Amino acid sequence: MNNRRRVYLARHGEVSYFEPGQEPGDHDPALNEAGVAQAKALGQLLVEAPIDLAVCTGLRRTQQTARLALGSRSLPIGVIEGLSEAKTGSFEDIDNFEDMETLFTRAFDNAQDPDARFLTGESYAALWDRVAAAWAGLVSRSDWTCAFVACHGVVNRTILAQALGAGPEIFRRIEQDPGCLNVLDINGEGSNARVDYVRLMNFTPYNATKAGMLETTLETLWRQFTGD
Repeated sequence: MNNRRRVYLARHGEVSYFEPGQEPGDHDPALNEAGVAQAKALGQLLVEAPIDLAVCTGLRRTQQTARLALGSRSLPIGVIEGLSEAKTGSFEDIDNFEDMETLFTRAFDNAQDPDARFLTGESYAALWDRVAAAWAGLVSRSDWTCAFVACHGVVNRTILAQALGAGPEIFRRIEQDPGCLNVLDINGEGSNARVDYVRLMNFTPYNATKAGMLETTLETLWRQFTGD
């Protein structure tokens, strides 16, 4: 008998992280108009999926994405804080425009280095460990067969890299567009549960062919930061 379970792993819909020139900080932005539409598109795609567990990271953008993606389902939305997005740091010591641009747009280039950090903040090594622990906690549970997880771009990259047997060096090659969906099948029970297959990655139901989507998410973040 096939005992595989399924995870629909989504990145939250689009948000406006900051006004031009403002540091991201620890604020908790809501979905913008485009992000709401993207989350609704997830809901239309998943309308017949037999989802029996829904979780987010507790931040508003993932709570909203999960609720809109669930549609008419009355499922409660749990919170797994260990899957929260990589924490950014301060930019006050970077006064060169070119260095700042590189920091944003090439943030994943050396993610495998032991001391590498995401936008001067959380180290990729610490991120790797906390995401692995939180993900293991989710898949080891026995109270679901089909889960929807509303998460974040860098965290999704981490989950997918681990599922593919790779390391942080692959982050820059795994894109996670706003409102995208990944499909992962889980095999095993308890502490032996793990991803068996990655069936879908970075599918955007609101734009299946990626028409016009030529920027990476970090390039978009840089454009927002500079106001271009």
